[in-house]
Formats: sequence, C-alpha cells, structure tokens
Amino acid sequence: MRSMYFLGFFVLGTMAATAAGCGGDDDGSGGSGGEGGAGSTTTSTVTTTTGVATSTSSGSGPVDDGNDSIEEAEELPAGNNGLEGTLEPLEEDGDYFSFTGTKGLPVYLVTDAKPSDDERDPTYPDTVITLLDADGNQIAQNDDPEGGITNDSELLTVLPADGEYFVVVQDCNAAFPESAFPNGCFDPSEVVSFDYTLKFLPLDLGADEADSLVGETEPNNDAEQAVEMPYELTADESAYYTTFVFGSFADEADVDVYSFTPPATPEFENALLAQFNFSGPSGPEGNGSTVDVNEVAVFNATDLTSAYAKVDPTKGGDIAVPVEAGQEYFVFVKRPAGEVGKNDFYILLHSRASSDPLEAAEETNGDVATPEGDLASFPNQGGGVSFAVEGKLAGTEETPDVDVYELPLDDTGEGWTISVICGAQRHGSGVRELRAEVLNGDGTEIGADYAATETEAEELFVESQAIPEAPEGNRLLVRVSAGTPAADVTGRGYNCLFAYLPPAAD
Repeated sequence: MRSMYFLGFFVLGTMAATAAGCGGDDDGSGGSGGEGGAGSTTTSTVTTTTGVATSTSSGSGPVDDGNDSIEEAEELPAGNNGLEGTLEPLEEDGDYFSFTGTKGLPVYLVTDAKPSDDERDPTYPDTVITLLDADGNQIAQNDDPEGGITNDSELLTVLPADGEYFVVVQDCNAAFPESAFPNGCFDPSEVVSFDYTLKFLPLDLGADEADSLVGETEPNNDAEQAVEMPYELTADESAYYTTFVFGSFADEADVDVYSFTPPATPEFENALLAQFNFSGPSGPEGNGSTVDVNEVAVFNATDLTSAYAKVDPTKGGDIAVPVEAGQEYFVFVKRPAGEVGKNDFYILLHSRASSDPLEAAEETNGDVATPEGDLASFPNQGGGVSFAVEGKLAGTEETPDVDVYELPLDDTGEGWTISVICGAQRHGSGVRELRAEVLNGDGTEIGADYAATETEAEELFVESQAIPEAPEGNRLLVRVSAGTPAADVTGRGYNCLFAYLPPAAD
C-alpha cells in the first residue's frame, strides 16, 4: 500500500500559511487541540472522499444518531469505504465509534467534511478526532493536519496495547469550548451541511519491501545495521511519494539508524533536497507518543565522523538540505535521556524534492555595490510577489561570507510591505546566527525592525515592514550573513524567501 502523502516543491516558510488551530480568525488564536497526524496533500490509494453530501438535517435541533456515548459506539470497519455521520447541533454533538487493534499497529484515522474545492470552507464542519483507550482515557487527538491545507482532521498514530479503542468525532465548537465561536472556531450558525465521513485505515508495514511505508527492525543501532528507506514512484512516475518510517525506542539508550540514496531521476530543478520531519506533536493532544525525538542527524556515508546536517525537533526544527543523487546517506534518530514510556514511538517523514533557485553570484555578491540580481519571482497568495533563493555561506570565522540580493520594486505600490523568512540551523545546516537585513537600494540601513537573526528555537522573520519612500534605484537589498559555524555540522546552506505584500483588504 502506498503512503498517504506526497510532498511537492518545497518553499521554506511560505508566506501563505493559514492560522493555526481550528478557527478561521486571522490571529491564529483559535483551537487548543493538538496537531497530531500528518499533513500535506493526499495522492495515494489511501484517500479521503471527494465532495461532500448535503445534509438532510434542518439544523433546528439535536439529532439522535444513536452513537452519542461510549456505550452506544458504532463499530468502525477498516477500509476505504468508511462511515458517514452527522454532527448536529455542532456545539454539542459527539459521535462515538469503536474498533479493535493490536499493540504496535500503525493506524490512520481521517475525516472528510469540507468540499474538495475549498478545504477550509467555514460553512462545513471543522472536525476534531479524539482517540480513547478501552477505559475511555484520551490517548491522541487531531484538530487540523499540519500544513494548514484543510480543517478535516487526520490522526496518524501507533496503538499502545491490544484491545478495544474508541474514536470520537466532534466539531471544533464542541471539542474546544474555550475556543468556540467567536473565540477561534467557525460560526456554527453559518454551517449549511452537518455531514462527514470517517475512515479507519490500519497500515501494513510489511506488505512490500519497495513500499514507502517502512517499519523499523531492530537491531539498527549503527550504519552497518541501517534500515533502508525506499523511494516509491507516483503513478505517473513524475515524482516520489513521501516515505513514512514508523520507529520506536526499546530503551533509553536506543539509537535508530536508517539509510537513503536519493535517485537522480525523475529530473529535478536546482538542487536536490532531502527533507525530514516528524508527524506530531506527541502526547494525548497530539499523536499519542510518549517520547519526543530530540536529535536527528544526517551523515554522508563517506564521513561518519561529522554530521552533514543535524537538528533538534523538540525546538521546532526539521531537516531540508541539499544532497547528491546516487550518494548514500545515514540518518541517526535519538531520544532524550529518561525513563522509557508506555508507547515511545515516532513517525519520521522523508521526501526528495527540488530546492528553490540557487545562489548564482557567490564570487561577487558579498558587497552592497555588487548585489546578486535577477532572482526568480513568483506571485504569492497574499496578492504580492515573492523571491526565493537557496544559498550557501561558505566562509570561516576568520573570513566570513556575506551574500547580498537585489529585490526590484517594479511590481509594488503604495502601502506595500516587505517580509523575509530565512532558515539554516533550524533546518539542519551548520550555519549559526543566520542574519538578514533589509537595506535601502543604496545599501544603507533602514532600521532595527528590518533585520532579524535565527536561533535554534526561532525562525528568522522580518515581518511586514513598510517599504521606504523612493528608495535608490527603485529597489531594496537584503544582506545575509552569519556567526561562527558549528564545529560538528559540515553543511553550510540556507534558504530565504523575500515577499512583497500589498495592504490588507478592509
């Protein structure tokens, strides 16, 4: 069986990110539920239904659908057909389902209520999935999948024991009373359909050695014992499905090692990226795991003494670094010190993708007098224009590297702003204290609010700063620099997104 997701072209820190939580408020304050489960676009044989049936309910009062408690839970069959349900009234109703599972079984629970042409339509239920054990204790939950693409909840988890489980489906307003409209959730009075579909999909990790669903096998504590991560082509053979690795820690000293060799075909633009992130967060308001991975390190097979990329996921980091096609790499996954929990699993996602356009003028772009221009531009979802670059700061402490980029203002207007998002350390690079400064067209500084520095726990983000009046040369410049690089990580790459945005509509 193919994995659930395919990650497409990667642009670090998209400016079009939607608000977190289950609500539609622009401030992102809505919803306190976890974001467990995995997010991105579905492409494989495990898919949600397309389209939504119109509810036959009037919305005028409670609907007794016979599954409003654990005692009335409806048996949930495994498979793609799923069950249909109705949430009415949205502010109160919760539908209960049951299934029997075994310890260590990965399962995927997915709802579909939103129409396929608008996965965040506020006139349809904003579902929340909660998983309970046989005693009714919450062990996992999902509000919105990671990525903000849809409000249809999806939960990817691993069962902690043999026995019966219960699934509760609710609307955001019922699941999180503290975030009920108007405090984050959508307005239930605007909902025109109350229906949804729920699917229960147990995952068979041993079905096919070439499958992109991988189960860890012990021992795999060093490179010689590494578990291989395969690449499975999509149906049209234009790209690869994301590989899902299901692993666990046998004890507090356990280290899990995997290998990958990125293929050269199908062709890719710019640099080839290897991406790694975790389906999470953990805990009963996330995917249900009782451990947080605190180190992921990628090593080139030719050098196992120094990591090529390394990140601490507990600080919000993931890995997205350029790699060479046909070269073998190893991935080391570690847990923090401490007692082993009841269900210390993790779900590692790996994808092969193309980078943003590459830095092209390394020899000359170190000075504001000779900035690198002609960056590829593209429209952003804010109605403006963006530029992106995959760069490298190859200098040393004695001779630091600096990169300067030119951003023309031809397509901007009155009241427009500039934003900058860059990442290096938080995406596995050995670059430290990555800094970006927006400068006037003549290279002079504008102000402290026009500069930002990345830390291990925070992205580099210059947010919506006003474009100065009549800048020299009808352009702005962005100067990218860094501090002393890490001694134990050899990668020196970074990624930057520069975005011009028009004034917000009233």
